[in-house]
Amino acid sequence: MPVDFRDAVRALRRDRAYTLIVIGTLALTIGATTAVFSIVNGVLLKPLAYRESHQLVAVKEIWRQRSERTSAFEVNEQHFEYWRHHTRTFESLAQYIVLPANLTGVGDATQINVGRVSGSLFDVLGVQAALGRTLTPADEPSDRPEVAVITDATWRQRFGADPGIIGRALVLNGKPRAIVGVLPPDFRLPTERLASNGDAFVPIHMDAERVGWWGDHNNEAVGRLRAGETQEHARAELDVLQAQVSDMATSEAHEPVALASAVTPLAEALVGKARRGLLLLLGAICAVLLIACSNLANLSLTRAVGRLRDAGIRSALGASRSRLVARAAIEQLLLAAIGGALGVAVAWAALRVFVRTAPIDLPRVNEAAIDVSVVAFAAGISLICGAVVAILPVWRTAHRNLEQTLRAGALTATSDRGGLRARAALLALQVALSLTLLVVTSLLGASFTRLMQVDRGFASERVLLVPVSLSQSRYATEPALIAVYDRLIAAVRVSPGVAAASPISAPPLGGSGQVNTVVPEGGARPRSEYPSANFRFVGPGFFRTMGIAVLSGRPFTDAERPPRHAMPALVSDRTAARLWPGQDALGKRFSRGLPGEDGFEVVGVVADAKITSLERTPPLIVYLPYWWRARSTTSLLVKTAGDPALVMPSLRRAVREIDPDIAIGNARPLDALVDASVAARRYQMQLFVAFGIVALFIATLGVYTVTWYGVTQRRREMNIRVALGARSRQVIAMAMRQGVAAIAAGVVAGTGAALAIGGLVASLLFDVRPRDPLVLSAAVGVIASTGIVACLVAARRGLVIDPASALREE
Repeated sequence: MPVDFRDAVRALRRDRAYTLIVIGTLALTIGATTAVFSIVNGVLLKPLAYRESHQLVAVKEIWRQRSERTSAFEVNEQHFEYWRHHTRTFESLAQYIVLPANLTGVGDATQINVGRVSGSLFDVLGVQAALGRTLTPADEPSDRPEVAVITDATWRQRFGADPGIIGRALVLNGKPRAIVGVLPPDFRLPTERLASNGDAFVPIHMDAERVGWWGDHNNEAVGRLRAGETQEHARAELDVLQAQVSDMATSEAHEPVALASAVTPLAEALVGKARRGLLLLLGAICAVLLIACSNLANLSLTRAVGRLRDAGIRSALGASRSRLVARAAIEQLLLAAIGGALGVAVAWAALRVFVRTAPIDLPRVNEAAIDVSVVAFAAGISLICGAVVAILPVWRTAHRNLEQTLRAGALTATSDRGGLRARAALLALQVALSLTLLVVTSLLGASFTRLMQVDRGFASERVLLVPVSLSQSRYATEPALIAVYDRLIAAVRVSPGVAAASPISAPPLGGSGQVNTVVPEGGARPRSEYPSANFRFVGPGFFRTMGIAVLSGRPFTDAERPPRHAMPALVSDRTAARLWPGQDALGKRFSRGLPGEDGFEVVGVVADAKITSLERTPPLIVYLPYWWRARSTTSLLVKTAGDPALVMPSLRRAVREIDPDIAIGNARPLDALVDASVAARRYQMQLFVAFGIVALFIATLGVYTVTWYGVTQRRREMNIRVALGARSRQVIAMAMRQGVAAIAAGVVAGTGAALAIGGLVASLLFDVRPRDPLVLSAAVGVIASTGIVACLVAARRGLVIDPASALREE
């Protein structure tokens, strides 16, 4: 074996071009495949970074009357407390919600994300503090001292990594809290709201007067199952408890309320939505790897045919066939090993790019790393690639009559019919895989294009979103909040470069915000039978700022304030049609269906706008004046006359002049929010485009190589045909026949594969059918035309017509 190894090394050193091509191709494709696998491993396969994470489950509520509108809701605080006191299947439960808060006392006032959490949260997750302690259930009663724990990033960025941080004050919304702990650097809150990972955490103080038994589904919940319990047991127990909760909710709501539960493994709840897209991405890069291996197998087979005479000489000198086969196999496996080793380095570099450019809503992507399991994967696919590339040359050496080859000499190459058929089969495989990948890429590209062209119903150009937070202790009453917001809006409107401005209660494209039932005046059905609408609290200038058309009526004005006026409202066109079909909505009244509520009067109907998501149908939306329900956190929408970035300094000065302790969050152009909302689709599309281009290039190269090789093998025959009167055009067509036949076979197989996997990509598409005939036809056209051109070029270059020479040889 050492002799065979040395012979293989010498042979590869002599054939440097072949060696470099194989190693380079394998390094790039194995590296890209390994990088994608490392993301799949980090996101989907690795256990969550919590103690015994397989025992953790996410818990949600199902409101049976509304189950056709959404699959599950977050939990109500009262319901959660009832579960926690009555459960037997859970070792412990915790709830949490992340909200913006005003941080003061450490530099300029700023907005941070603060998690209101059960004191049991860190015990449920099995997380220990890096400094001090975590929160405990003893911190929850409202008469206990106010405490907080902070993240490692907050400790370093806000407090300079002060080792004496324990006991220092953290002033949130004007209220000082004693810092009792610093969390470890790798702590991440288990939340689907990926942009809302907390910077600090405070205990939830249960307020039964504020939160009833009905509605207010705002918090996420996680539980740790007792040993031996299953999620089915937990769901069954919670459904029993939910029946009891339903009775209390029914009593409060004065209408039937039927609640159930949804219990899901925590890992699935966090990453389940990303599973299909990531697996499809892994399948795509594996297809590219297989295409590359097919091409290398073709190249290796060509090289093996050229070395059959050498093998015949070795056989005549006494080398056994098994020895010759072993040498051929060792060469390919050695190349695969080198390519795989270099591929790990390529994967490390590619992974850094993938992670840096990944969208924020790809969960756990920062946990992707080149670890032992990833290196083992790279070694495994290197071995497989080596075997795939080696199998045809080895088979050729093992089954060829080497003595006949030696006697035939140069004529052996001209009779390589079996080799040509093998090359054609490999070429058809490359074309089929390339077509399938190109179809998926085209579908994703068409989806992204249509999503970006969709009518949003609002204008994002030159609009700035500025989050602000006020001190709850300083502005403790709603009139105080309204007064300071009035001053803020007035100051912003007169700032240089500002064309219009308005507050908004929830950022555009940031989710549903507040959702309430809407009941038209006079509605006599149970509240649960009426639709839900998205409520946005805005200023009179909102519609001008956002470019949302007022279809009828008018915007409300600053003068329309209680108690002198009924509360005005504007509704979207779909809302008006749903509540008052076939009627003029102006002047109509509606409410949330709550006892004793005065309700709202419609003063205008506006165009539908996709302010919750570009991908979904515009929701029913109700726009109310911000003075109807003021909160200590809001966002300012600022329409600018020029570049929004140039306006920000004057806006900061205007806010600071009103109150230096008003925290300004991360201001972003609305265009950036639009881009962020489609970042996942763009990321996926860009990767598929890159993979598709590589696959098309490799397949085209394969077509060229197979056609050129076939022509060179039949060059003497074709020269004779020309000498006997055949036209050059006919001879070139004959030379292209095998390549075109392989392309046709690949197109047929690839079309079938593309149609078959259409259902797998359907959930990833927007406004495009998974078997769209236009997309399929375009992809077939690109593959077929590219392949035929490659055939033609190869045939013309490989066919050097010299009929006189051919006749002299005869």
